[in-house]
Amino acid sequence: MRAIAPALLGLALFLAGPGRADEVTDPLDQAKRLYEEGDIAGALAELEFATQALRAKIAEALVASFPEPPPGWRVERTEESGGGLAFLGGSAVKRTYRRDAGGSVEAQILTGGGLLQGFAQMMANPQVLAAQPGAKRVRIGRESAVVTFDGAQRSGQLVVDLGGKGTLLLQGSDLSGPEPMVELAQRFDLARIKQLIGS
Repeated sequence: MRAIAPALLGLALFLAGPGRADEVTDPLDQAKRLYEEGDIAGALAELEFATQALRAKIAEALVASFPEPPPGWRVERTEESGGGLAFLGGSAVKRTYRRDAGGSVEAQILTGGGLLQGFAQMMANPQVLAAQPGAKRVRIGRESAVVTFDGAQRSGQLVVDLGGKGTLLLQGSDLSGPEPMVELAQRFDLARIKQLIGS
Protein backbone atom coordinates (compact mmCIF):
# COMPACT_ATOMS: atom_id res chain seq x y z
CA MET A 1 0.00 0.00 0.00
CA ARG A 2 2.96 2.33 0.41
CA ALA A 3 2.96 2.75 -3.39
CA ILE A 4 -0.11 4.96 -2.96
CA ALA A 5 1.89 7.77 -1.40
CA PRO A 6 4.25 8.37 -4.36
CA ALA A 7 1.26 8.25 -6.69
CA LEU A 8 -0.51 10.93 -4.66
CA LEU A 9 2.60 13.08 -4.63
CA GLY A 10 2.94 12.74 -8.39
CA LEU A 11 -0.67 13.75 -8.91
CA ALA A 12 -0.28 16.71 -6.56
CA LEU A 13 2.82 17.96 -8.37
CA PHE A 14 1.15 17.52 -11.76
CA LEU A 15 -1.93 19.51 -10.73
CA ALA A 16 -0.08 22.23 -8.89
CA GLY A 17 2.66 22.93 -11.39
CA PRO A 18 5.96 24.48 -10.29
CA GLY A 19 5.80 26.23 -6.92
CA ARG A 20 2.01 26.32 -6.71
CA ALA A 21 -0.43 24.83 -4.21
CA ASP A 22 -4.20 25.04 -4.08
CA GLU A 23 -7.34 23.42 -2.65
CA VAL A 24 -6.51 20.20 -4.52
CA THR A 25 -2.78 19.83 -4.00
CA ASP A 26 -2.72 21.00 -0.37
CA PRO A 27 -4.96 18.17 0.88
CA LEU A 28 -3.11 15.70 -1.36
CA ASP A 29 0.18 16.73 0.26
CA GLN A 30 -1.41 16.47 3.68
CA ALA A 31 -2.86 13.04 2.82
CA LYS A 32 0.60 11.82 1.81
CA ARG A 33 2.10 13.07 5.08
CA LEU A 34 -0.66 11.52 7.21
CA TYR A 35 -0.43 8.25 5.29
CA GLU A 36 3.30 8.05 5.90
CA GLU A 37 2.65 8.68 9.60
CA GLY A 38 0.17 5.81 9.67
CA ASP A 39 -2.96 7.96 10.03
CA ILE A 40 -5.05 6.23 7.36
CA ALA A 41 -8.35 7.81 8.46
CA GLY A 42 -6.82 11.28 8.38
CA ALA A 43 -5.31 10.64 4.95
CA LEU A 44 -8.68 9.48 3.68
CA ALA A 45 -10.39 12.63 4.99
CA GLU A 46 -7.83 14.80 3.18
CA LEU A 47 -8.37 12.82 -0.03
CA GLU A 48 -12.10 13.48 0.28
CA PHE A 49 -11.39 17.23 0.52
CA ALA A 50 -9.30 16.97 -2.65
CA THR A 51 -12.04 14.98 -4.38
CA GLN A 52 -14.63 17.64 -3.51
CA ALA A 53 -12.35 20.35 -4.87
CA LEU A 54 -11.85 18.42 -8.11
CA ARG A 55 -15.61 17.94 -8.47
CA ALA A 56 -16.06 21.69 -7.98
CA LYS A 57 -13.58 22.33 -10.79
CA ILE A 58 -15.50 19.96 -13.06
CA ALA A 59 -18.75 21.74 -12.17
CA GLU A 60 -17.18 25.10 -13.06
CA ALA A 61 -16.09 23.72 -16.43
CA LEU A 62 -19.57 22.29 -17.04
CA VAL A 63 -21.11 25.67 -16.26
CA ALA A 64 -18.82 27.23 -18.85
CA SER A 65 -19.91 24.62 -21.42
CA PHE A 66 -23.51 25.86 -21.62
CA PRO A 67 -24.11 27.49 -25.01
CA GLU A 68 -25.18 31.04 -25.68
CA PRO A 69 -28.95 31.38 -26.23
CA PRO A 70 -30.37 31.21 -29.76
CA PRO A 71 -31.54 34.48 -31.35
CA GLY A 72 -34.66 35.75 -29.60
CA TRP A 73 -33.82 33.95 -26.37
CA ARG A 74 -32.07 35.00 -23.16
CA VAL A 75 -30.41 32.92 -20.49
CA GLU A 76 -30.74 33.07 -16.72
CA ARG A 77 -28.03 32.54 -14.11
CA THR A 78 -26.47 29.09 -14.00
CA GLU A 79 -27.24 27.05 -10.94
CA GLU A 80 -25.12 24.29 -9.49
CA SER A 81 -26.46 21.70 -7.09
CA GLY A 82 -25.75 18.30 -5.70
CA GLY A 83 -28.74 18.49 -3.38
CA GLY A 84 -31.51 16.40 -4.84
CA LEU A 85 -29.07 14.05 -6.57
CA ALA A 86 -26.69 13.53 -3.67
CA PHE A 87 -28.41 10.33 -2.55
CA LEU A 88 -27.84 8.99 -6.08
CA GLY A 89 -24.17 9.96 -5.96
CA GLY A 90 -24.69 12.65 -8.54
CA SER A 91 -24.80 16.40 -9.10
CA ALA A 92 -26.30 18.84 -11.58
CA VAL A 93 -25.67 22.19 -13.20
CA LYS A 94 -28.49 23.97 -14.96
CA ARG A 95 -29.57 27.06 -16.84
CA THR A 96 -32.98 28.32 -17.87
CA TYR A 97 -33.38 29.75 -21.36
CA ARG A 98 -36.37 32.05 -21.91
CA ARG A 99 -37.77 33.11 -25.26
CA ASP A 100 -38.63 36.79 -25.65
CA ALA A 101 -41.93 35.79 -27.28
CA GLY A 102 -42.77 33.39 -24.42
CA GLY A 103 -41.79 29.88 -23.45
CA SER A 104 -38.76 28.48 -21.66
CA VAL A 105 -36.35 25.54 -21.67
CA GLU A 106 -34.54 24.42 -18.55
CA ALA A 107 -31.30 22.67 -19.48
CA GLN A 108 -29.47 20.43 -17.00
CA ILE A 109 -26.27 18.44 -17.13
CA LEU A 110 -26.60 15.60 -14.63
CA THR A 111 -23.48 13.69 -13.63
CA GLY A 112 -22.93 10.53 -11.63
CA GLY A 113 -25.70 8.40 -10.22
CA GLY A 114 -26.28 5.12 -12.02
CA LEU A 115 -30.06 5.46 -11.72
CA LEU A 116 -29.97 8.67 -13.75
CA GLN A 117 -28.03 7.05 -16.54
CA GLY A 118 -30.25 3.99 -16.39
CA PHE A 119 -33.21 6.29 -16.97
CA ALA A 120 -31.58 7.92 -20.01
CA GLN A 121 -30.67 4.55 -21.51
CA MET A 122 -34.17 3.22 -20.83
CA MET A 123 -35.70 6.20 -22.60
CA ALA A 124 -33.65 5.35 -25.69
CA ASN A 125 -34.83 1.70 -25.74
CA PRO A 126 -36.99 1.21 -28.89
CA GLN A 127 -39.68 -0.71 -26.99
CA VAL A 128 -39.93 1.92 -24.26
CA LEU A 129 -39.87 4.64 -26.92
CA ALA A 130 -42.76 3.02 -28.82
CA ALA A 131 -44.86 2.94 -25.62
CA GLN A 132 -44.49 6.68 -24.98
CA PRO A 133 -47.07 8.91 -26.64
CA GLY A 134 -45.43 11.62 -28.71
CA ALA A 135 -41.90 10.29 -28.19
CA LYS A 136 -39.37 10.12 -30.99
CA ARG A 137 -35.67 9.56 -31.46
CA VAL A 138 -33.55 12.44 -32.74
CA ARG A 139 -29.86 12.96 -33.42
CA ILE A 140 -27.95 15.58 -31.48
CA GLY A 141 -24.59 15.64 -33.19
CA ARG A 142 -23.35 12.05 -33.00
CA GLU A 143 -25.52 11.25 -30.00
CA SER A 144 -28.94 9.66 -29.93
CA ALA A 145 -31.62 11.53 -27.97
CA VAL A 146 -35.27 11.01 -27.11
CA VAL A 147 -37.69 13.90 -27.29
CA THR A 148 -41.26 13.83 -26.00
CA PHE A 149 -43.85 16.57 -26.40
CA ASP A 150 -47.41 17.02 -25.18
CA GLY A 151 -49.21 19.47 -27.45
CA ALA A 152 -52.12 19.94 -25.05
CA GLN A 153 -49.77 20.86 -22.19
CA ARG A 154 -47.36 22.68 -24.51
CA SER A 155 -44.49 20.99 -22.69
CA GLY A 156 -41.92 18.29 -23.28
CA GLN A 157 -38.44 17.03 -22.59
CA LEU A 158 -35.34 15.91 -24.42
CA VAL A 159 -32.93 13.37 -22.92
CA VAL A 160 -29.41 12.56 -24.12
CA ASP A 161 -27.36 9.80 -22.49
CA LEU A 162 -23.73 10.95 -22.37
CA GLY A 163 -21.86 7.67 -22.42
CA GLY A 164 -23.25 6.27 -19.18
CA LYS A 165 -21.69 8.91 -16.90
CA GLY A 166 -23.94 11.85 -17.52
CA THR A 167 -27.23 13.01 -18.97
CA LEU A 168 -28.26 16.16 -20.80
CA LEU A 169 -31.89 16.89 -19.89
CA LEU A 170 -33.92 19.69 -21.45
CA GLN A 171 -37.43 20.45 -20.19
CA GLY A 172 -39.56 22.85 -22.20
CA SER A 173 -42.65 24.79 -21.12
CA ASP A 174 -45.18 26.92 -23.02
CA LEU A 175 -43.81 25.81 -26.41
CA SER A 176 -45.67 25.13 -29.65
CA GLY A 177 -43.48 22.12 -30.44
CA PRO A 178 -40.25 20.31 -29.53
CA GLU A 179 -38.12 22.21 -32.03
CA PRO A 180 -36.70 24.78 -29.56
CA MET A 181 -35.44 21.97 -27.32
CA VAL A 182 -33.80 20.21 -30.27
CA GLU A 183 -32.26 23.46 -31.53
CA LEU A 184 -30.85 24.27 -28.08
CA ALA A 185 -29.51 20.74 -27.60
CA GLN A 186 -27.67 21.03 -30.93
CA ARG A 187 -25.77 23.99 -29.53
CA PHE A 188 -24.16 21.96 -26.73
CA ASP A 189 -20.61 20.69 -27.25
CA LEU A 190 -21.42 17.13 -26.18
CA ALA A 191 -17.92 15.86 -26.92
CA ARG A 192 -16.46 18.44 -24.53
CA ILE A 193 -19.02 17.59 -21.83
CA LYS A 194 -18.29 13.87 -22.17
CA GLN A 195 -14.57 14.60 -21.80
CA LEU A 196 -15.22 16.62 -18.63
CA ILE A 197 -17.30 13.89 -16.98
CA GLY A 198 -15.00 11.05 -18.07
CA SER A 199 -17.32 9.33 -20.55
